Order: sequence, then C-alpha cells, then structure tokens
Amino acid sequence: MLRISDLLGHPRLGLEAVDGAGAGSGEGDGDRLIRWVHVTELPDPRPYIGEDELVLTNGLWLAEEDCSTYARRLASAGASGLVFGLRAATPAVPDGLAAACREAGLPLLRLPIDVPFTAVTQVVATAQAEHRQRQLLDALRHSDELTSTISAGHGLRGVLNVLAGLRRVPVALVDRLGECVDAIRCPLSADDLRQVAAYIADGAQERPLTLSGGSEATSGGSEATVIPIQGVGGPDLAIVYGRHPREIGAAERDGIEQAIRFLTVELAHRQAIRAIETRFAGEILDMVLSGPQRSEELAARLRSFGVDPDGPLGVFAVLPDAESREVSGAGRGADAITRFFLDQGFASVVPGSGQDAVAIVGLRGARSELTGLAEGLLAALGRTAPRRRVLIGVGRVAEGHQNLRRSLVQAREASQVARSRRQGSQVVSFADVGSHRLLLALLDPETLSDFAVSVLGPVAEYDLAHRSDLLRSLDAFLRSGMRWRETALSLHVHVNTLRNRLTKLQSLTGRDLGCAEDLVDVFLALRAYRGGEEYRGGEEAPTGEVERPSPPL
Repeated sequence: MLRISDLLGHPRLGLEAVDGAGAGSGEGDGDRLIRWVHVTELPDPRPYIGEDELVLTNGLWLAEEDCSTYARRLASAGASGLVFGLRAATPAVPDGLAAACREAGLPLLRLPIDVPFTAVTQVVATAQAEHRQRQLLDALRHSDELTSTISAGHGLRGVLNVLAGLRRVPVALVDRLGECVDAIRCPLSADDLRQVAAYIADGAQERPLTLSGGSEATSGGSEATVIPIQGVGGPDLAIVYGRHPREIGAAERDGIEQAIRFLTVELAHRQAIRAIETRFAGEILDMVLSGPQRSEELAARLRSFGVDPDGPLGVFAVLPDAESREVSGAGRGADAITRFFLDQGFASVVPGSGQDAVAIVGLRGARSELTGLAEGLLAALGRTAPRRRVLIGVGRVAEGHQNLRRSLVQAREASQVARSRRQGSQVVSFADVGSHRLLLALLDPETLSDFAVSVLGPVAEYDLAHRSDLLRSLDAFLRSGMRWRETALSLHVHVNTLRNRLTKLQSLTGRDLGCAEDLVDVFLALRAYRGGEEYRGGEEAPTGEVERPSPPL
C-alpha cells in the first residue's frame, strides 16, 4: 500500500512536510497508509471522507471555519493526512493550520503552486493499480505453487509448506481430537492441542491463541491464529497460523483462504484413499479368523502391503482405554501405527475392526523383542495424540500366516486384560494372559456351538417354551462368585426362587453344580453360548473373542 513517505519522496509532486505539523516530526506519520485521495473545500467534509483517505484542499473553507475545528474533524473521520495546495492568494500554509494539525496529530503536507491536485491523484491511482497488480500476481504465483504441490503428490505437507512460505511463518494442522496431523516449524504442547481441540468443538470462527510452546513456535513470539476448516457437519480440523489475527493483512488472508481450499480438496482425496485402503486391509482380519480355507488369499493380501506372509509375523492389538470410544482418530491412528513400524524398518498392515486396531508386522527374519516394540509404539502414539490413552496387547510370534489366528487372539485377549486391570502397564504380552476366553477363542465356531448345545441345549429349549430365566440365572450366579443372596438381589427374586431355578437347570443338564467337573462343563458351555450373543460388539465384549453366530440353542 502507498504511504505518506512515498508521496514525500515522489519527484513529480514536490510535496513537503510542514515543520512541526506531524508529517515531519510525528513518529510513524510517514508510515500512514493512503487508500485514496479526496479533494474538498467543504468546512465539514466528514460525511464524504473514507478511512485512510488523504484530503487535498486550497483552504477556501478558511473564511467559514477555524483551523482547529477543521483539523479535529479530519482526524475524527480517520483521514490519513492533509495536503494544502498553495495558490497565488495563499502562497504559504496558514500558521493556525499548522498548529491545529500538530494538535490533532494530523500530518500536514504542502503542495507547490505549479503542481495541480490531479498530479497527486494520478500518482495515488498508479500506485494503487500497481499494488493490485502485485497482489494478483502474488495470488496467481501462490495458486501455481499449490497446484504444482498437489500435482506432484506432496499432499498435505506440501500445502502446509506453501502456506508457511507465504510469510515464512510456522503452521500446523490439528484435528478435533487434539492430534497434530502435521506441522511446519510449529511445535505444539499438549496444552496447545487441547485449546485448539476445544476451539474446534465450539464451532467457533477464527480466534487468537497464545501458545505455550515458547518463542520458537511463532515468528512473533507465542501468538498465533486458529482458523477452523469447515467440514460437512462442522469444523473437523483447524489451521494454527503463527501470527496474531491483527497482523494478518488482506493479501495474506487471501493466501490463507486459498491454501485452505486446497487443503480441503487434499483432505477429501486422502479420506477417499484411506476408506479404500481401510476396507482392503479390514478384510485381512476376516481372512485370519477364517482359518486354512482362506490361507492363499491371506498370503496374497499381506504381500500387497509389503509383508512377507511366510516369515515371522508380530501381532499387536491397540485398544482405547475404558474412558475412550475412539480407536484410530478417523484413520490417523492407523497411519501413526504404520509410520512407527516403517520408521523401525518393518512393513506392516493395520486393519481396524471398529473396536481396536490390529497391526500385523513382518519381522524380516529378525526376531525382535515384541514387548519393546510395543513400548516404542505406545510412546509414539502418545506423542501423536497426547490426549488419548491406549492399551496394547502383544501376541506370540506367528511362524508364517497360517499361525496368525492364534497370535491375533492372544494379542486381543492381552489388550482386554490391560483394559480390565485399569492400572499398571499399558502394554500386556500374551504371556501375562491366563483365561478360559483365550482357549474358547482358539476353537472354531462349530465346535463351540456343538459343545454348548450338548450341555445347555435342553435348558435353552425350556427357557424358550416356558419363558423362564434359567440361563440368565445361571449366568448371574456364576458372575457373582456363586453367592446366593447377591445373585438373588441382582435378579430381584427370592433366594428360594433362585434355588428352584438352578435345581431345575441341574435336572435338565444332568450336571451337579456342586461337582467341580460338572461346574467346569456348565461354565465353559455358558461362556461359549454367550460368546455368540454378548461378545459381538457389546460394551463388555472382549475383542479376543471370535465373532460367530449364536449356537442354535
């Protein structure tokens, strides 16, 4: 933009600052912007003066208004300065006007008699045109950079690099969970991420943010601007731009908005690719759990992700703790897991089930210490998403893809053990797991169904025919640790009613609940039966259980 100092130095105009009137002595007066010029001889030109306009006058109003009132009016209207054009009748600037402008803090310039006002107008118009041309060229150059970046496949980081290079400021992209998707010279602390996530959740518009990351976080100290990126249902992400809103000019803001449009396109493209990859990877879990019949298909699918199906394979189940319901942060958790193993030199595939994320890792013949790898993964996820706590279960090394099912069950059961403990290590190995559920999960669904029917089939048929609650009563009795009174209270029945129900159940099954061997049969049969109906996505369902239809009881 044109400034007063530019006019003072222009050779065609011969403008001079009137001594003591502000332009020559007032600090920063030469830096005042000039948006346009306005020629007027009105005693009160305020209704016609715009912000940052330079007023040009010959002083014909002097006969009607005093200098002090006139100067105050110009200053209150936001005029950038006053140019007094000398003429034969007034060959010098009136002393009263100079003093009035000095008092009002209004820069006062003197225009020679032989220079018309049109010359000043032409200079300002030319400067404005050149400024708009530069803005347009900058915008086109910026657009070309963004287009080239996307075309070259540089993705989100490429767009952020262009945005950061616009004024060489730090930039970060943060999602609604408080995860830093990517950053350019913009370290964000956990507190910073929490604040940004809160701003996104509020659905707020652009707002300033004081970063706790320190002076290295932004070019101007620790101030930045949070700019939400609107999604279909509201903002899902936000740009953290390392300048305070008041420091962002119009051209810079246009560049930011342009970059955000490219970011939106790239995000949509990335989400589409992720959806395809997730579906493609997700089928791997079905193949693993299906057993030998899909072995060849599983081997081919692992190879497509760069994992050697015939070498040693590690399996890690990543599960949110009980306080969280989100596993992968809209797919970025899976990206973080994949990136971690890639950084360690291991190819991997990370299918998600909706309850957990499973990493199948090709160990390249090197028998790495799996628990140590899991600890490293936990630390990496903590840096990516400091607001979320995850648990990791580790299975035994699978010797080839044919043995993946057992390792998968072990890893998932270990993660469930970590969740049930609530305290202690967030990484649990299969060696720490001792549970009947692990044994049940390793059996095929048909065998489990046959066993459940052979033991509890008559009871299920009786419940169906008489609308009774024998199975539910048995389940409550076993869960309570075989405490009669506690079970009766939970079922809202009398203790004698509970005794009668379990007596009937014993007669139907031919099992005595007082006999350890019979009790084990009934307990395992009930767990196998419940494995088909309560462990299929339920709140308490352990992901170590194999999803299977309920036995035909």
